[in-house]
Amino acid sequence: MNKILPVDKLEIGMEVVAVDKSWLETNILFHRFRVRSFDDIQRLRDNGIKNVTILIKDPIHDKTEKQAPLSVDDDRDIPKLRAMEVLPLPTLREWNALHDKTIAVLSKSFDDIRMGSALDVTPLRQQVIETLEMLVKDPRKNSFLVTLSEIDDESYVHSTNTMILSMGLAAQSGVPKEDIPKWGMAALLHDIGKALVPLEILKKPGRLDPQEWDTMKRHPKFGHSILSKSKDDVVRGICTTVAMEHHERKGGGGYPYGLDLPDLDPVTRSLMVLDIYEALTAGRVYRSPLSPAKTLSYLLEKELHRLDPRAIANLVQMVGIYPVGSFVELMDGRIAMVSAYENPDTNSGAVDLLVLYSAPQKTLAEPLAITLPTIDRTCVRQTFHPRELGLSPADVARYLELTPGDHAH
Repeated sequence: MNKILPVDKLEIGMEVVAVDKSWLETNILFHRFRVRSFDDIQRLRDNGIKNVTILIKDPIHDKTEKQAPLSVDDDRDIPKLRAMEVLPLPTLREWNALHDKTIAVLSKSFDDIRMGSALDVTPLRQQVIETLEMLVKDPRKNSFLVTLSEIDDESYVHSTNTMILSMGLAAQSGVPKEDIPKWGMAALLHDIGKALVPLEILKKPGRLDPQEWDTMKRHPKFGHSILSKSKDDVVRGICTTVAMEHHERKGGGGYPYGLDLPDLDPVTRSLMVLDIYEALTAGRVYRSPLSPAKTLSYLLEKELHRLDPRAIANLVQMVGIYPVGSFVELMDGRIAMVSAYENPDTNSGAVDLLVLYSAPQKTLAEPLAITLPTIDRTCVRQTFHPRELGLSPADVARYLELTPGDHAH
């Protein structure tokens, strides 16, 4: 439950979920946060904010029941759900609409370039700003929103998803607020050079042969050529740089120029990590998607020697090992979706789960909400991508939309 409150009535410990000014009218990065000091309240006043919306938790449900993981044969009552903070249906619809519109705008940009027209930056920048305004309302959501699209066009979906992740990572990395949209633009346009790669190569349902791969590896140079002609300073600057550099790797093992990490822009070093993360979690025609946990393990075990370790660490801190919307198998065999964390800023503390399958992996007639004191490898046997469970993006969205009243017992 939410309540509008004058700023002067705010107290330390309250959780602000909205303010009475738009994101662009303040210098406050996130408009959703827990008040931790009187400085937080003063910062709201300094920005001319008079009223805020705070989250009022239900005291009856706001207690975490501490318990060890249940065994398969354990017939004790399963703990009930704490009051969860979940996106209501209209907000998820708004996200899907914005996501799909961004894909459509980017698709048109690719088509314009293929037809020989200049890149129109204005509609792309508008999508970046609208996405950022949505993200600052609830920054926790960027890690699973990228899974909700039903559109199956690899290039445009990939760039749009990378854009969403990039602005969350920029905030996580301490990037100044005014520079965060630049990260979004750079991520959205990092693969624009693929507009000049033949469609039969881009859409080939399988791995490329050596000659096709040589053509594909030219897309960073193509991107540089396209973006360097722009009259927009950001596009001609950081966007051009990232488009040209995002396939370079540590030790000169990348392409097209064999540059080492110290030679690359810091934004590139971060976005190349997201480029891989999104591709692995989304999957490809020739490769099944991985869960966030498996993808992060892959980055740490297989890519650490080729990427910037600090960028990987920032990504891990941003999404968490088990981000909201991920699916886990508990040690007792039940499979559940992570719904919310007690400390959403750090994905830590007590965790709300929505159990979908019982121990024998039989679908439950009704999802069951539980709360565990924490979640880590001691209580998680393995993780799944939704597709491995036969779940579509629409299914995931439906589970995310559930409220405690829908399934709590």
